[in-house]
Amino acid sequence: MNNSKQSSRNKIKAILGPDGIVARTIPGYEFREQQIIMAESVLDALLTEDTLIIEAPTGTGKTLAYLVAAALSDKKIAISTGTKNLQEQLFFKDIPFVRESIFPSLKSALLKGRGNFICHQRFKNYLRQPSFYEQWEEKLLEKIIQWYQDTSIRGEGDRAEIDNLPDESPLWSEICSTAETCLGRNCFDFERCFIQKMRSKASDVALMVVNHSLLASDMVVRASGRGEVIPRFDALIIDEAHAFEEAVTQHFGFHSGVYKIRKFVKDCRFQLNQAETNEEKFEKELRRSEEHAKNLFGIFEENPAQRIRIDPTDSCVIEARSNLSQNLSSIFSMLEALSKHSEELKNVAQRAQDLRVEIDTIFGPLSGNDYATWVEKRDRMVAGHACPIKIGDSLRSRLYEKVPGVVFTSATLATSGSFNYFKSSVGLNGNLSSREQILDSPFDYKRQTLFYIPESVPEPNSKEFVPVLTEKIREILLVTKGRAFVLFTSNRNMEMVFQNLRGTLPFPLLLQGTKPKTKLIEEFKNNNGAVLFGTSSFWEGVDVQGEALSCVIIDRLPFAPPDDPILSTRVELLRSEGKNPFFLLQVPMAAIALKQGLGRLIRNRTDHGALCVMDTRIVTKSYGKIFFESLHKSPLTRSLKAVKAFFETANS
Repeated sequence: MNNSKQSSRNKIKAILGPDGIVARTIPGYEFREQQIIMAESVLDALLTEDTLIIEAPTGTGKTLAYLVAAALSDKKIAISTGTKNLQEQLFFKDIPFVRESIFPSLKSALLKGRGNFICHQRFKNYLRQPSFYEQWEEKLLEKIIQWYQDTSIRGEGDRAEIDNLPDESPLWSEICSTAETCLGRNCFDFERCFIQKMRSKASDVALMVVNHSLLASDMVVRASGRGEVIPRFDALIIDEAHAFEEAVTQHFGFHSGVYKIRKFVKDCRFQLNQAETNEEKFEKELRRSEEHAKNLFGIFEENPAQRIRIDPTDSCVIEARSNLSQNLSSIFSMLEALSKHSEELKNVAQRAQDLRVEIDTIFGPLSGNDYATWVEKRDRMVAGHACPIKIGDSLRSRLYEKVPGVVFTSATLATSGSFNYFKSSVGLNGNLSSREQILDSPFDYKRQTLFYIPESVPEPNSKEFVPVLTEKIREILLVTKGRAFVLFTSNRNMEMVFQNLRGTLPFPLLLQGTKPKTKLIEEFKNNNGAVLFGTSSFWEGVDVQGEALSCVIIDRLPFAPPDDPILSTRVELLRSEGKNPFFLLQVPMAAIALKQGLGRLIRNRTDHGALCVMDTRIVTKSYGKIFFESLHKSPLTRSLKAVKAFFETANS
């Protein structure tokens, strides 16, 4: 071992060791050998510019481990995590602790996507012709105007500065920054642009905190040659890496709808009016684009399904797509001829071209080999989507060949002790090499947990499943005295079981969707014996320590819906290649999701809890072995009496 590497390891032990800085700083700190191992592995990867895949089970302290490694590397590091909430926790809680306790000169910046910031130009344009979807939005506009005056002087232009701004505010979507409308350096307000100010703050920091969506957007923008979203960095740490593939798949895809076409037409009319170009030929083509868009997306309005795979050989689809595509090409040509002296018209011309590519990719015949294509109906709106079936080749050219040193980490990446599924999903198979490491859990799952599967529960697709499920859950909750998450793979089962149990148990019952997620978690923690009924959003990213959460009940093995457009297209592709998609794709995905559910249960060495899976296929089907091998070594029981004895012992 060279002197430099030994010196780095000594520094890590001086920080994270049993008598280190962190142990002396945090009262009751629990030393974890795995944390030191992880910090050393991450630092080695950053310094040698290698790719590292490392699974760090719940309780490892992976965030602190990779932050220490990143600080010691003396490189500019981008850290990407799954959601904005996790991003803010990292920036406002974890990094300040590292800076105050260990590295006082450590500089960091939080980077968010464009949609979080107001655009000076779009806001000024909107004020010239304001429109409201709801009456209350007029008062909201007054509030935003007052905020804008203040944020332009001493704020950051971030929507987070506005109290009680609805998540899906139509008004905000009219005035926020977007990639489609951005003029870049040609914008009159470029020097005071909030996006540019955010990037400027990140220019001289050691750590940039981003999220997977922003990272994927950056890769798309760089590949298009239109600049960058994230300032350049030397290495990348991808936390919550199990969610990386999905985020990249969405951002490498195409998404369009009637609303997007109408927004383009509205902006186009505005810019033509500003340029004093009011020729009837423009208005005629713009009206046609709205009509053609309505005809194309209207084909799917009467279909009862919420998600519909697109058949590009359908004659109605062919005709409607062709009409809209030709119309957008015509608008592009007309605008291009006028755009030589106007950046705004050049911008809308490019948007016409981009929209044509989107429509042809989503509804055209050539996308079938590379994209999953479907339409989705929500709130009487129809949107079309095309997402890549594989992202590996794109990640190779846009990420691995560009960034020296990439670390993937999560509590759930391996299945049956292997990273094969994860590597395949993110393009790290084939001739790309990577270091791989699975850390042991710092928890004693044999002592702290119990894995309960009832003896007799009908198959999940049986008519008797929900009534029996309801009774089994009631029995378990009486034994655990509430204190449970009951997690479902479908909203329908969740709502039916909740209604069946409502009023029959002596514990507060909380239901996902009745209040914001943060409020529900707060109520759960503050109400002794509370039971929370939830679906996918509660399977990860929720931290409840102690006895408040002593049981996680899962209604069925979390296989993705077979009609999911991306999954079903990938299944078809694997079958066409003579491979078994069930074992290569569907089982590993479900096993990782089940591990996420278990991760809610044990958060420290004093926690005790039971994982209850109401799906007997895990013991009756051959693939059940893969689920067992992917979980920690929790003792299995089929007896409710054993569950009762477990909690009596834990509470004694």
